[in-house]
Amino acid sequence: MQLRPDGVAETLPRDDVVELGFPRMQTSAARFLPSALENAAGLRFTARPAPLPVRADVGAASGRLVGVANAFYQNANPETAATLLEVSLRHPNQLVRVAAAASYVEIVADPVRSTLILEHGVRSGDRMVRAVAAHALAHVDPRNRVLASLLSSNKRPSLRRPSRTSAIVHGTWARASSWWQPDSGEFWKYLHDNVDPDLYGAADRFEWSGGYSDVARALAGNDFREWVGHKAFDGLDLFTHSHGGSVAMLASQGGTRVGKLVMLSCPVHWPKYAPNFTQVSKVVSVRVRMDLVILADRGGQRFQDNHIDEHVLPIWFDHFATHDPHTWDRYRVRSML
Repeated sequence: MQLRPDGVAETLPRDDVVELGFPRMQTSAARFLPSALENAAGLRFTARPAPLPVRADVGAASGRLVGVANAFYQNANPETAATLLEVSLRHPNQLVRVAAAASYVEIVADPVRSTLILEHGVRSGDRMVRAVAAHALAHVDPRNRVLASLLSSNKRPSLRRPSRTSAIVHGTWARASSWWQPDSGEFWKYLHDNVDPDLYGAADRFEWSGGYSDVARALAGNDFREWVGHKAFDGLDLFTHSHGGSVAMLASQGGTRVGKLVMLSCPVHWPKYAPNFTQVSKVVSVRVRMDLVILADRGGQRFQDNHIDEHVLPIWFDHFATHDPHTWDRYRVRSML
């Protein structure tokens, strides 16, 4: 394995930026007025801030989007970037609007429109839209009431007996999701049938709040340590997704012994979340390129510690691809463990 500088996170990996053709740009602390950005785009939108753009504004934005994007690529600076975001808030595709709002909320003097778009995105039926919106909204407004619905539990029944080999730790907002839950969740079933037949599947499997905060993860790490202690597990293999990896790393810092720690699409916040390598036999990270949810989380895209086996799949943007059974089969993820 190539030795890399320990602990330096790549928020935007250089090879991803180059392949996308994204221009270099100096950052700025400037805040822009929406009216000034509309003038820069050569547009005057008709509607007041709302969760959804009106048809006239969608049409106007669509007509100017290519020109505004070209202006940014030809002269990348904070103003042309902000102008592109302003226009993208009226894009017909909700994921584009939410992704634009995730950045826009921090660079304008009046964030009302972007906040409304993110709140509406949290209620979306599309998993990617919902995750990007929730992470971005929680980053700027962690007490926003619309986030509460993502913290509910939806425990699936299981009649399986306790086992002692491995377990799944879900990530942020995923407590009620079915994919990780025994014994019918698609990823749980895939791991059980193809990777480890002793994957924990009893009704008292571990879950945590899925809250988007350091405190929620710290509490989860402590709860997991107590769960492992109560079960008298020693060296449990862990399959974690997103900030479930952060929870597992905190548990290892608290003294929980882990066999193989597999982190799928885990945001990098180093050294705040780092494994205690003396407590972990092996650490494997599997991720996609330019993960949109990790961008909204403001986390790094890749670990840079040479104690972690980092594997980047040839998939762009999709935070959830790493727990998709089809991804595991197509890219032989099992061979990376």
